[in-house]
Amino acid sequence: MTAFTGALALAPAADAAERIRFQFGEFSRDVSVPSLVTFTETGQVNEDLQTYLDLLNPQQQQSLRKLLNQSLPVTDVMASNFLSTPLGQRSLQQLVKVLDQPAAIAEPALSSALILGAAKSGELRLIDVLEAYPTQILPVNVAAVLSLADSLTQQFNLQNKLFPRMASIQGAPAQGPDLNALAAKGDERFTQTPFQFQGRLGTTISAIAYLPNSATGARPARLVVIAPGLNTDMNALLYVGKQLASHGYAVASLDFPFTSANTIKAVIQGTGTIPPPNSWYSQPLSVSDLIDQMQQRYGNRVNTREVGVLGQSLGGYTVTALAGAELDWPHLIKGCAELNDPDKVVLNPAVVWQCVAPGQVVQRKSFRDPRVKAAVAVNPVTNPIFSSTSLKAIAAPILFVSGTDDIFAPPISQQLIPFTSIQQPGSLLALQHNGTHLSFLDGTAKLPPFVIGPDQSLAREELKGMARAFFDQHLRNTTSTPPLAAPTATSAVFSGSEPLRLLISPRFSRDQLNQVDPGLKQFP
Repeated sequence: MTAFTGALALAPAADAAERIRFQFGEFSRDVSVPSLVTFTETGQVNEDLQTYLDLLNPQQQQSLRKLLNQSLPVTDVMASNFLSTPLGQRSLQQLVKVLDQPAAIAEPALSSALILGAAKSGELRLIDVLEAYPTQILPVNVAAVLSLADSLTQQFNLQNKLFPRMASIQGAPAQGPDLNALAAKGDERFTQTPFQFQGRLGTTISAIAYLPNSATGARPARLVVIAPGLNTDMNALLYVGKQLASHGYAVASLDFPFTSANTIKAVIQGTGTIPPPNSWYSQPLSVSDLIDQMQQRYGNRVNTREVGVLGQSLGGYTVTALAGAELDWPHLIKGCAELNDPDKVVLNPAVVWQCVAPGQVVQRKSFRDPRVKAAVAVNPVTNPIFSSTSLKAIAAPILFVSGTDDIFAPPISQQLIPFTSIQQPGSLLALQHNGTHLSFLDGTAKLPPFVIGPDQSLAREELKGMARAFFDQHLRNTTSTPPLAAPTATSAVFSGSEPLRLLISPRFSRDQLNQVDPGLKQFP
């Protein structure tokens, strides 16, 4: 049964909401849905709404109207499909906090209203959802609504302002290296070898290796390992591996045993077992096992003593841990506490995902592999599993790549704030204007454009160029490849091309981030 039909079957029988009952502690007041629609569309305040709005300051009134009127390019089919996923269900559990109803009633009713609201105009607005809610009286928790309004207002405001404000704060950025030239295919030929091996966790892991034909014991190839993200596989980033192999790198990639697309599909279809809670935190061990495999298979033809790692999303978490960031379980538990606050709506997917089972922690806190000498973390998931203290343990130069329009691992909480704590020399932050969580991935053509972002082919060229420049600098110590930014510089450089311009910063402090938006001071 789809989320749509399931929600309709369970929702209370009624045509649509007629009145909204605002609950704020002991205070309550009813407002007609048409009055709220009028306020949303025109800003006009009818008499039954005026008394309630008088309780809010002007900024809160503006945030409420923006929240009600904010549209997302989400169709009813997209809403139904998302609500059918585990992440969709957990997000729904957060959204129902805005309703002063038992979850058993609110969850199926809100699921139905989200789908019917999106069907109204082919996009999703909260006011349309409220109109479609299948009970005559809709009781609303005002504190939770204001929490959601403040969060979404800040997110949408920053999405448009983040890139230019960061550029202005860092002075007048110079022009960086030509990433298209760095992304060009090299002359090295290489052999592709798929294989499987047994990981230390007792699972069979599928992997692939690219070995340059020129690699010998006397001239071993430097190794780069690629770590894919959640619900993807090794193919999503292998275009980077092929480009690096054409420049003489040995490359290895794998499908993670608990989070790959094949594993998740098998769970959904009932042909595979559900992974243990928090099993994904130990993914760095699978990468270390793969490095061991490359040593066993190719011996001294591959240099496994000085390794580069590149990962996206959950793979970005993986390579950050391999570079030395320590897992901070008390920080995770504290960060997850907001999910249980009835007046706090948390819609950050990266946080929701990390907080599946915060009480069932993995005892180990360090997955540092000393063989890792450089890391590229693309849209990494980092917070709250890492803290400002634990990120200081990073012991290899790391490149954080962030997208201004990433809704799955939002840039402020997951990359920019964490980067301000990284002290390892040679580390860089690359902010991609208009970049999304999927900008750099291959094989996403069937997804809606607002999720993918503009010009994926350009994004892939930019990542190939950045990866080559970063690994050439920190694994090969070559001077023939221009660095992404001068290692001693304090100001950023521009690189890449429109519409995906890049701002690459060797230094970025918390004080500078607070200048982007004073409201960010509230973030831990």
